[in-house]
Amino acid sequence: MRFNGKVVIVTGAASGMGLAAAELFAAEGAVVAINDLDRDRVAEVARDITCSGGKAVEIAGDVSDRAFGEGAVDEVIARHGRIDVLLNVAGYAAHGAAEDYEEWERMVAVNMTGPYRLARHVAKKSMIPNRSGAIVNISSLSGMVAHPYDIGYIAGKHGLVGVTKSLAVEWARYNIRVNCICPGFTMTGIFAAVEKKEPEKFKTRARHVPLGRAAVPREIASVMAFLASDDASYVTGLIMPVDGGQMALSSGWLPPEVAAAPV
Repeated sequence: MRFNGKVVIVTGAASGMGLAAAELFAAEGAVVAINDLDRDRVAEVARDITCSGGKAVEIAGDVSDRAFGEGAVDEVIARHGRIDVLLNVAGYAAHGAAEDYEEWERMVAVNMTGPYRLARHVAKKSMIPNRSGAIVNISSLSGMVAHPYDIGYIAGKHGLVGVTKSLAVEWARYNIRVNCICPGFTMTGIFAAVEKKEPEKFKTRARHVPLGRAAVPREIASVMAFLASDDASYVTGLIMPVDGGQMALSSGWLPPEVAAAPV
């Protein structure tokens, strides 16, 4: 029960890594504010957590909308007195060639600007006055390296890495820790659909992971919980790949057991 009595906001909590985090933090005693765009799904997640004995608050809406994000933070503080942990999990992806890319503004708003503004309001309204808090941002391996046809996502996620480092340095004096996870190949709804529709493509992707498989969302959520907990009390400014070894492997190679296997 590392988060007994703590108040936690989780964005992107209707599915995938955000859902896994909301369930884990609630199971460990937190009051969890559930955020996502899908109001019905937010209500369903909150209801499931409550039925399992946890505590949940619904704050459905678009956290890249400054007015909504600040209002949601104010609502949580009004109801529960403070915010101890912020998990910026919500993200957005849209593919396209760089020379024709049209999603730039939305991509940067969701993946970088929104998390920064939410963190800023949480800090000003609760964490700085209380001289305590933990923020965990969810970037991506795309926040550390590039790949084709994803310039907006890559830029936004790289930006979130920079936001993390800056806030960690500036807010350390308030005892606010700010860290960032860069998940690799993770079995969210997008990859589950790929596995079902294009199983060979999915297998090829998995072959490039030294551990040989995709992560499950709970594995990413467990790292969020560590970084948000007192177990990580001296950890701030960390940019942490959780990727089955992908960043450790040169892009020019496959894992040895794969490279040696007959085609």
